[in-house]
Amino acid sequence: MRTRHLDPEALRALVAIADTAGFSAAAQQLGRTQSAVSLQIKRLEEALGQTLLKRVQGRVDGPTAEGELLIAYAREILRLNDEAYASVAENAAAGSLRIGVPEELMEHVFPPAMRRFQALFPRMRVTLRAGPSPELRQALAAGEFDLILFKHCDATPPKGCVPVWSEPLAWMAGEGYATGLPTPLPLALFGENCVFRIAVTAALAKAGVAWQLAYSGASVSGLRQAVMCGLGIGVLPRSLLLPGMVEIAAGLPRLPDANLAAAFAPGQPLPAAERFVALMGEELRQQRGMRAAA
Repeated sequence: MRTRHLDPEALRALVAIADTAGFSAAAQQLGRTQSAVSLQIKRLEEALGQTLLKRVQGRVDGPTAEGELLIAYAREILRLNDEAYASVAENAAAGSLRIGVPEELMEHVFPPAMRRFQALFPRMRVTLRAGPSPELRQALAAGEFDLILFKHCDATPPKGCVPVWSEPLAWMAGEGYATGLPTPLPLALFGENCVFRIAVTAALAKAGVAWQLAYSGASVSGLRQAVMCGLGIGVLPRSLLLPGMVEIAAGLPRLPDANLAAAFAPGQPLPAAERFVALMGEELRQQRGMRAAA
């Protein structure tokens, strides 16, 4: 009887395509060529006798029903595979890892991801720094990190970086917001070096909208409280909208997407670094995907 075997690396490629919505971004995330990833998916489909991805004019348009089912199994298979390797391999869990993340990920996304990481790599010594994305990128270039997660508002991630998460930026006001924009527009924003703040002020300048700063802070919870009490109009990724807040758009310029990407120190990324990035991506999909669908 022929052995029924699913190639874990092909499953990893399928999950990456589902998470990044395309072969090119998945290949970049996995550190492979696009043709190699395409071949893995082709062989996986042939082995199963099923089409796993919808293709429209050569582009991925999401998984098929069979693909969606396999992706759910694949996530669990890969989780167990990585956990087993980290627990048993002689030197897989030893060493140190220097991580940089944006401040706002510290509130909800980082803690559960780090708990899972520590369970996988109990002997790994982690050094963490939170800060604005431009500062994190400069510190990585200076050799101060093994990996960073950073925000950007570009249409594509910077060269050599791995896409982790993307969603629309949205204008938000308190529930009691009255129709009609005050002049100048009172804003609740993150600090001066925040890429979201830079994108917002650039969009307002281009549209000729005058504004003034009503609140500035580093935490998501602080910014949301400032918005909910009517102190100012804020900008956050859409999934972070809470009861007591409303999304507004009339009279305001369109904003770019909020993107999160990962960058590694030069050379081959440490397996632990790649696993941490994957865990952060999973946590974002679980938390923000659920909020966005609510």
